[in-house]
Amino acid sequence: MATTPLSTDPPYKFKVVRQEAGVRLYGNGVDWVQELDLTAGVSLQLFDPRHVQDWGQGADESGNHPQYDTGVSVSIEPQPIQVHWQDLEERWGDRAFSVTNGQFFGSQPLQLAFPLKADGIIYSGGYAGLGEYPGEKKMLLIDGQQAQILPFPEVGYPENPLFSPIPNLLVGLDEWADKGIKRAVGRTFIGVGDRNQDGTSETLWIFNSPAATQLRAARVLRALGADGVMMLDGGGSTQLLVQGVERLRSRDRSPRAIPHSLGVILPRRSIGDGPAETPGPHHRESGR
Repeated sequence: MATTPLSTDPPYKFKVVRQEAGVRLYGNGVDWVQELDLTAGVSLQLFDPRHVQDWGQGADESGNHPQYDTGVSVSIEPQPIQVHWQDLEERWGDRAFSVTNGQFFGSQPLQLAFPLKADGIIYSGGYAGLGEYPGEKKMLLIDGQQAQILPFPEVGYPENPLFSPIPNLLVGLDEWADKGIKRAVGRTFIGVGDRNQDGTSETLWIFNSPAATQLRAARVLRALGADGVMMLDGGGSTQLLVQGVERLRSRDRSPRAIPHSLGVILPRRSIGDGPAETPGPHHRESGR
């Protein structure tokens, strides 16, 4: 097992509920945390393009333009979390571990609020530029076995890291951005850290809670070892399925369909194992 051993019991009464190669699922009866060891071959799927309806070049019906000179802000048909799981399982087979909600989004047409790049392809510059949460955006960068959470520079081409060789980039909000800081509502946070103390952040945590303040979400991740924290969509969007089992249900009266999910992928069991990693039907190269 390549995952770094636990030196002490997890904080906040969390216990290890499930363990696979490179992945731990912690629970405390209410909240959930997934711990991913990227050095063990675990990966995070940042985007599946099969439900993209339109690539949204130019202004949309509401007059929103793709931000940061990306020229693209995809319009997506929202799906129940169970469909996101089925899509993940169809692509990855028994390597599919979990799906949870991801990016903030708007409606009419439904677009992601902030930038997203997956496997080298820019899928969205988002519709929310400097006018929304200026200076409070964070970005998760994943490159192979390394992960970082850094401030997102709100600049255009070519300085924006979206146009760099970094293959995977997801933008969210700082832990102190005001999304009801003191309200106990659905929360999804991501943290990264250097658990094995080798100078490189190789561990990634995903926190899901049906009712937590922003302070609590960040504290849990930091107690586990995260030195960088970022907030994703929450409220009724917060949902989690692990290996097909619903661990956290949307608190909306009717479970909320979401346009974007994060998928946790287990390592290959042997060389050549696992389904072909083929892109969806809407795959296209970035314009840059």
